[in-house]
Amino acid sequence: MPAAKFSHDGILDAAAREVLEHGTEVKVGAIARRLGAPSGSIYHRFPSRDELLVQLWLRSVRRFHEHYLAAGGDPDPQRALLGMAVSVPSFTREHQSDAAAMTLFRQSRLAETAPVSCRAEVEQVNVDVHRRLTELAEARYPRRTQRHQTLVRMAAIEGPYGLVRPYVRSSVPEWLDEVVEASSRGILALGD
Repeated sequence: MPAAKFSHDGILDAAAREVLEHGTEVKVGAIARRLGAPSGSIYHRFPSRDELLVQLWLRSVRRFHEHYLAAGGDPDPQRALLGMAVSVPSFTREHQSDAAAMTLFRQSRLAETAPVSCRAEVEQVNVDVHRRLTELAEARYPRRTQRHQTLVRMAAIEGPYGLVRPYVRSSVPEWLDEVVEASSRGILALGD
């Protein structure tokens, strides 16, 4: 059997570039034109536009998690959390199409609305990240409370995402890394 002319990842790459340029208004026809493929080639691999975009989101999230968890590998919990925080602007800078695709959906909403074939994966996609953040919260704050867990989440996820989001479809300035680190360091100190 001959190899498919348009691969799964090739279609997702074209979709990611369209999302970067056009946001949520991306159309399958535009993806097909960018790819130089008939729309039928896309629908052969992805039964609907929704499934295509969810699969793109999942791939982008998985790529981000690989980068994010690697940045949080330091045995010192403070350095690990700051590394994870600063990895948000660095990933966005280096992988702009993936970062833009990650803004397509919120996981909590998508878990309810995704095509049935994708729901289990959507529901589980953040498990490893949440597990690592819990481990780091326990190591960072020996008498960890729910407040400490919230501070870790704010320092390592919510704060960095909020600071980076305005730059997702433009260029992420280098100085933003320092802002993210300072902000995250301050948030973590609130639990001391």
